[in-house]
Order: sequence, then C-alpha cells, then structure tokens
Amino acid sequence: MRSRRLLVLVALLLTVGALAPAMGQASPPPVLRARGETLKWTAIRRHHLYRLLAKVHGRQTVRMVVGRTVRPPAVPGATVIYRVKPLHYISAWSNPASITYPPRNHESPPKKGPPPKGSPPKQEPPPKQEPPPREEPPPREELTESVAGRPKYRLDAASYFAPFSIAQYAPWVKAHVSVIKGYPPFSDAYLSLFGLPLIGYHDPATEGQAPLGHSGIERVLAEVRRDMGVGYAGVFVDDANWTFSPSPGPRSALANLIVAIRAAEPSALIEMNSQYHDIWPLIKAHDPNVERALGAVNLVTKEFGVGPTAGINTAQDYGELFQFIDVLHSKGVHVVMTGDLHANNVPTMEYNLATYLLANDGDDFVSGTEQTPEHWWHGFEVNLGNALTPRQRSATGVWSRAFAGGIVYTVEPGAATQTIRLGKPMHSAEWGTVEAVTLAAGQGAVLTE
Repeated sequence: MRSRRLLVLVALLLTVGALAPAMGQASPPPVLRARGETLKWTAIRRHHLYRLLAKVHGRQTVRMVVGRTVRPPAVPGATVIYRVKPLHYISAWSNPASITYPPRNHESPPKKGPPPKGSPPKQEPPPKQEPPPREEPPPREELTESVAGRPKYRLDAASYFAPFSIAQYAPWVKAHVSVIKGYPPFSDAYLSLFGLPLIGYHDPATEGQAPLGHSGIERVLAEVRRDMGVGYAGVFVDDANWTFSPSPGPRSALANLIVAIRAAEPSALIEMNSQYHDIWPLIKAHDPNVERALGAVNLVTKEFGVGPTAGINTAQDYGELFQFIDVLHSKGVHVVMTGDLHANNVPTMEYNLATYLLANDGDDFVSGTEQTPEHWWHGFEVNLGNALTPRQRSATGVWSRAFAGGIVYTVEPGAATQTIRLGKPMHSAEWGTVEAVTLAAGQGAVLTE
C-alpha cells in the first residue's frame, strides 16, 4: 500500500511538472502575412473578431475586423505596417507585416522638349532614398477584464428597424452597436450602410428543411454561402432546439448542420439559439451531439435573458445560469443575453444587464427588445471599465461584481427584498443618483461612480 501511494505521488508530481510550463501562458500570437494588398493570419482558438493595428506616417490606428483575411484601405505612396490580435483575448500582437502602396497617379510624366541650343544639359538630382520603415514596439497590452464592464450590443434588426436603415442613422448605429442580426436579403443593405459585422437569420426548423437530411443541410448551406459571398460575417441559426419542436432535429441532424456550416465557412461567426433549459442538462450529461455543435459555434443565444419569460424563478436556477455561461466560456463559446419581448421595461432591462455584467468576460453580447435611435435605453451605454473582483454571492442572495468605474448588484429569485448602502453617491440609468438601492428578488442595479 505504501509503495502504491509513493507511485501515485510520483505520477502526480510528474504530471504537475509537465503541465506547469503551460499553465499561465498566454495564447501565442497570430502569424500575419501580406500577399499583395491583402493580409491573412493564423487563427487563435475560434476567435472571429480581431484588432488590426495600422502604423503610417508616425500615427497608429486600431480597428475591428471580422475573420482572418482583410484588404485594408490603400494609402497611396506610403508603406503601412500592420499587426493583428484577437479583439478580446489575451495574446501578444502578431509579427509586423508591411504593404507598400503605389502612388495615386501611375501615369508617366509628360515628355519635355529638348533644351534650347547652347544650354548645358540639366542634371537631375538622384532619387531620394526612403529609409526602411522603423519597427515600433507593439502597443501596450490590454487585459480582457478592461472590457468586461463595457456592454457589447447585438442589434436584432427585424422589420421594426426598417425606418432607421438610412444614412441619417448610420453614425448612431456605428456608435452603439457591435454586431447586427439581419434578415437576408433585406439586410444586405446594412453591409455598406453600417459597415459592422452582420449575421444572417435562418430557421431550418420552420423554413421547410426539417427534418434535416443531406439535401436539407445543403439547402441551408447554399443560403449561408450566399450571405457570406456578399459580405455577411456569419449566420444566426434559430430554433436550434434539442428535445422539443420546432427543431431541425433529430439531435444528430442539428449537430450535423452546425458542423457543416463551420466546415463550409471556416471564418463564419455562428450564433445558435438553443434554449437554456433545453441545452444545459444535455451539456451536463456530455451529450455527444451537443458537444459537436458547441465545438463549431461562437455564440449561444440566451433568449429572453433573465426576464419573466425565461422561467428562471429559483435561486438554484439563477446560480446554474452562471455555471452554464462559465462552461461555455471554457469551450471558447460566448452568450448573447437578449431582452424579453413580453417584458420590455426598464426594470427588466436593468436586471438583465446587471446579470450580463456579472458573467461577461469581454466577449459576450447583450441585446434589448426593439431598441432604436428614437427609443433607446441609455443603460446600454454604461462603461464600468476593468473588473476588480470576480462574481460574488452573499448568504442573503445578493450577487455583486466590482469594477474600476462602479459596481453591479442583483438579488436572486426567491430572496428577500434588501437595501444595499453604497457609502457614496452613485448613478444608475434606472435609479438615478442614489446612496442606497432597495432591490426585490429578480431586480438589479448597474451603478457608476
């Protein structure tokens, strides 16, 4: 027995020693290459959104790009140095890659006539040699927590949004929205109008492809290829239900569809609308079809958020929602916390936003119901900054998370109404400027300093 314990101890030490170098290491940076005027880079996990750094004439700009291939706007007559990194994931910047753009005018200068007789020939100065671009150190690294307190809004641009699909509202959309869910082909216009990542809505469960066989999957793939071919960033798969109808089912067929979309469009941003109470038990049971699907998607919709329609009515269910999100994060998958169309009011939106901020790691999204430039809840504009603490729960059912610029609270379902004293004036989009908030079960507060 003693020798057996010794062997187990030695094995554990060897395992820890083997894992130690890998623990704590950030993901390796992407490898960036320039081919002509196009940039391509290697994947980091399944990240689809990246930052593109451009340096020219001593100035740096950073913008978001979708996918792993981009043709940046030309800068005539200049050499631009580029780097990339995932948008919200800790990794170093890539190696630099430069593109030298030709001058704007490619025409040869007009020929000059011969010099007057007796004039000495004019000596042209030698062409000025441009020094090679000096490589600058990459920008300072930003931690994932630095964006955990800033919501990323995913707009559901259904028919209600049509009146705002004009150039007049483009600046507002670009300032408030991170990703758009559109409805092809009507939403094709958003590609040039808004210039934001756009995913196309498809519902194989109700559009005639269910139950999915090979031909049904091919029809869905044809629609997705059409969208991606005109510039969409990906696809939204609705009614991805695993144990009830409507569904593209059976489970194996639904998983086959998601995997086929990923195989056909490796860079697609795939959002799957699976109900929490449907998919979470299957995740805990390690259902192989659900595991296959989660291996291919980027986002899972948490439809209705934590509004009344979501049916999250107990403390245990509310706590398990965070476990669900944490498990998705561990798989490189993130969530979209949508609004509740049956409870489109400020208290529900604040509770949903606070819950989102308790779980957000910087790559999750939040959404409201029929939000427009003329009907917009300003709570979505909050920026709490860097997360200072993990999510915490008190013995009385109060959940909280502190940020550099404020704090969020929720009271879980079933808990008693509680008054939380803040110790200083703080501001909430719902509560205004307060020094204490009284929250009932199923309420939340997002507070800035």
